[in-house]
Amino acid sequence: MDDIEEPDHRARLSTLQEAFAHLLSTTDPAAPVPWCGDWTVRELAEHLGSVHLWAAGRVRGEKQNPPVPPADLPESEALVWRYAACAEALRSAFSEVTPDHRCRTFEEEGPASFWHRRQAHETLIHLWDLSQAVGTATPPESAATWADCVDEVVQVMHPRQLRLGRAEPPTQGFALHAEDADRRWVIPGQTGTAEAGLVTGPAQELALLLWGRRGLEGLQFSGEESAVEFALAGSLTP
Repeated sequence: MDDIEEPDHRARLSTLQEAFAHLLSTTDPAAPVPWCGDWTVRELAEHLGSVHLWAAGRVRGEKQNPPVPPADLPESEALVWRYAACAEALRSAFSEVTPDHRCRTFEEEGPASFWHRRQAHETLIHLWDLSQAVGTATPPESAATWADCVDEVVQVMHPRQLRLGRAEPPTQGFALHAEDADRRWVIPGQTGTAEAGLVTGPAQELALLLWGRRGLEGLQFSGEESAVEFALAGSLTP
């Protein structure tokens, strides 16, 4: 595909953060979160808030202190307050610099816009998680946004997992095709030979697949299913 729609990550992040905070305010903090091990909603919100603060610190070049809510707030309201404060700290950090401002990304230096994308996708996936805990539909996002989430896993997250020794390259690679976004990616295997299989489906379902939120069921598949399942089990993402 010659022209790829680029989502506005910074604007998308703000919308996703607002949706997360609103849904969080309606949810039991002790509710379990499917697909996130033994996490509760409280742990999910605390995780996402801490990641926002960490990213803000990378942009500003200094560690950010966790926000402290008013002492008289009930715990459920304090949880929402803390998340909203962390989200605001990240947005504030972005407003202080230009998108091409050089800062720490993961292991290296890069533009602040790296964090626009990374935090938008982090919030997108965890908003989906929160929606599953509540039993409600996730606010709709464009195929381009979900395809960009797939692209980040293939181009950034999985290579980082390999660099850090958190994963081994799959023995055989496989390809993904987002039919609603007309995009295709390859996750290479150790041998560099032809892909073991091709997984086709909507961009959202492919992103959830790579982030370990679903299996292959319901997706179009061709090739060696066992090889692809083995690759998916190999920590493509943190």
